[in-house]
Formats: sequence, C-alpha cells, structure tokens
Amino acid sequence: MSTDLADLLHDTTVLHRFVDFLEGYCKEHESSKTYPDSSGEFFGYVRRLSAGIKEQLPRQIRLARKFPHRLPTLRSGILALKQYLRILHALVKPATDAHALTIPAPLIDLASEQLRAVDAMSGTQVVVLLASELMYFQWPHTQIKLQATLVQEFIPRAVLPPKLGFIELPYSQGPSFFTNLNIYHEIGHVVYEELAGSSRPNPHFVRLKSSISRWLTLALPSRNRDPQSIAVALRIVENWTQEIFCDLFAIKLIGPAFSLSFIEMLGMLGYLSRSSSIRFNPTHPAPAFRLAEHLRSLSDDGWWEAIHDTNCEQKRTLAKLAAIPSSSYRFYIDEKKPGLQAFVINFLETVAPAIRSLVSEVTRNASCSASQFSTDRVIINKCLVAGVVPHNPGGSALTPVSIINSSLLFYLTSIAELIRHFEKSNERVTVEIYSKWMKRVEAWTIKAIDDSRLYAQLVENRRAKA
Repeated sequence: MSTDLADLLHDTTVLHRFVDFLEGYCKEHESSKTYPDSSGEFFGYVRRLSAGIKEQLPRQIRLARKFPHRLPTLRSGILALKQYLRILHALVKPATDAHALTIPAPLIDLASEQLRAVDAMSGTQVVVLLASELMYFQWPHTQIKLQATLVQEFIPRAVLPPKLGFIELPYSQGPSFFTNLNIYHEIGHVVYEELAGSSRPNPHFVRLKSSISRWLTLALPSRNRDPQSIAVALRIVENWTQEIFCDLFAIKLIGPAFSLSFIEMLGMLGYLSRSSSIRFNPTHPAPAFRLAEHLRSLSDDGWWEAIHDTNCEQKRTLAKLAAIPSSSYRFYIDEKKPGLQAFVINFLETVAPAIRSLVSEVTRNASCSASQFSTDRVIINKCLVAGVVPHNPGGSALTPVSIINSSLLFYLTSIAELIRHFEKSNERVTVEIYSKWMKRVEAWTIKAIDDSRLYAQLVENRRAKA
C-alpha cells in the first residue's frame, strides 16, 4: 500500500469514528429527552449526514485504489467535510443541552410560530443552544448554509433544512421564562440575515441600504475615506442597524414584555447607569437610544397607553432613560477614546427612520395587538391572583401575547399580593418565598400558552374539516 493511500485510509477511519459518535450522540439524547421540533429537525439532519458520510467513506478508498492519480482530489473532499463537521461539532452539544427541562420549550415553539408569520420567513425554524456566557447570541447561519450545500454534493440525502437559525441563551437563564423573552431580539438577527441574503431583496431593505450609503457620505469626512476607514465605518453602522432592527422586531412580535425583560437583562449586566446608558460603542448603540426607540414603537402601537397604570421599576427605568436627550449621546471607539460624533447624529437622522419602516413592513402579518391585551388582561389577572392557570371560562381563548404581557406585569408588580393570599399572615416574607411564587407564576404562564396554542390548533383543524 502506498504512503498516500495509507494516509487517506487513516484520515477516513478517523472521520468515520467521529461521525459515528455524532450519530449515536444525537440518537441517545433524542431518545431520553424532549426537545422543541426545530431541534429535532437539526438532530435528524446530523444523523442523516453522519450515516451518509459513513456510507461514502469506503467508496473513497475504492476510488483511491482504482485511480491513484485522484488521491489529491479525494483528500481535498475529506478536508472540506472536516471543516464543516467542525462547525456542527460546536452546535450539537449546546443543542442537546437545550431540552425541555433546561429551556422553556413552549416559548421557543411559540416564537418559531410567530417567526413563520413574518414576511418571507415561512418555514423558518430556530434551534436553541445553551451557552456558558451570560449573554444571548445568534449564530450567523449563512456560512453554515453555504458549506452545507457543498457537502450535499458529497452526501445528497443530507439536506440542511433551508431556513434554520441558531440562537444561544445563557444556561443559567434556561429555566427562566420571562428572562428568555430576550430570544425575540436574537430571532430578529435571523430575520435580518435572511433579508440581507435574499435573492429578491425587500424594497424597504434596499431603502435601508441606501440610507446607510447616505450616512457614510454625511458621517465620514472625505479625507478619511480610504478603504480601511470605510470598511470600519460600515461595520459599525451595520452593527447599530441590526441591534435597533432586532429590538423593534421583538417589540412588534411580543410588545412591552420584551422591553421590560430587556431592561432586566441590562440591569443584570450593569448597563443602566447614566454614564453607561448614553455611550455608543462600535458594536452597540447606546442603551438610552435603544430604549427611546422602544418607547416610540410602544407608543405608536398603543402599548404604552395600554400599560399606563403599571408601576414597576422596569417601566420607570425605560421612561427615564428614553427621556435622555439625544444631544447627550456619545460615541467611544473603546473605553476611553472618543469617536466621531457625526456617526451618531447622522445615524439618528438618516438610518433610524429606515429601520423603523423596514420593521413595520416585515412584521405587518405578525405584529401583536395592544387592544386584545387590554381585553384579556383583566381575566388573566383574576386567574393569577387566585393561583390558577390563566384561562377564559366560557369565552374565546386567550392569546399567547396577552398571556405573556399580563403575566409578566403581574410577576413584576403583584407577587406580594399572591403571597398574602396563600402564605400564613404571620410568616415573614423571605427571598425564598418570593422565588417560590415567581416560579409558580412562570409555570402557570407556560401552561396557559400551551393551552392557548393547543386550542388554536383545534379550531384550525375544525375549520379545515368543515
């Protein structure tokens, strides 16, 4: 046996063992745990890919023996598989960690359902990953899709689902329902990436790109328009654009519940002091500006009026930071070095309006209703204060968005009332007691959402049969 053939045989054997493990790993976890549908789709793809690779590897050895001159080409194909499997390896373990006991699966299923109602996002699925860092993150999936297409030529039956997004949430927050409303922002990144890569660009997205070009002309002095400076500036404005798009996208789908959950997360990360809240950096707009955009969207859609009687710290913080004048915003390249203030001024005037228009356009069939929330909220509050799962006896089903917003506001303002009803009157209220009833409100919320979606499915099936 030639040295080259021996090397190829070694490579294919190592690869065979690797994909055999991946296939078995996915099977083992699927058989012992419950996952959202989207995770099941991803695991099924990994299993089909692994099985296909195992079938193809012996064929590569036969070809090498028969046509020794093709060895370099065959080795190149094996290398491409390794590079792609390296990406999948980074995804599989966090995805298997995100099962029904570690994440609020009903929220993931609901968010995926809402996502599919967004313009041009029909058929999209979101795979949840558990991350070690205290942050929410969206894995850019365009490169994964490109490499999957190349691998598909080698393994034809292993087709990556065409619209599959990946989002990470912190493992510590996995069981927390309300904190995980932050996933709607990350889902916004999935939508933006799909819009950016579409072969038929949305007209509003084209206008947004035009506004970014105009921003560059206004914000970057002509003496600084060398290729490197232009690239850096465009990367900064693209980061800011995506963050505002994703915030407004989340609000359109889930209402003020996202804003209040977002503020909770900012507080946990220490970004709510005045000095921190007015700083733009190369990756994110200033929190004060983001919250001003939240308030604008909530007001335009009737949500701010719908929650006018709510008095909680998160809402007060939102109003306080949103009221900071834009003239106070500052841009810093790093912790100490100021950036061009024209970047911020022209972003607010030129790009932000185009982002709002794009969000309104793509969510026109998926946006939530403040008026429905106002109707449902009274019923939901009565259920929660009585310690039962929210439901509407004898009436129409409660909508998931109404359940989430009503329950979150109750969670933020009325836990003490719930404790008075169910704990001994002479019992000293402790952190442990508060935590116990917070968890119960979250559990009732999850059950109510499940019931609402099940009822909606029943109604749809009856209509289809009629």
